[in-house]
Amino acid sequence: MSTSRHFAVDAWPSDRSLVLYVPEIEAATSVRDLCDAEAAARDLIAVLTGLDPAGIECDVRLSRRARSAPWH
Repeated sequence: MSTSRHFAVDAWPSDRSLVLYVPEIEAATSVRDLCDAEAAARDLIAVLTGLDPAGIECDVRLSRRARSAPWH
């Protein structure tokens, strides 16, 4: 039986894209459309953790402004 892992994803607008930040793994990516956010976050998590993308669930939370990210 496979288990799923849940990840919170913070999202905010930046220029002409949407920044996606996954605090649990301290990684970020960006997309042009909110419709692509969950898939992009899932792919990022899978690549960096080695988890099966089918077992990754993302809760994308849109905020109005950028939060302080580790690279700033």
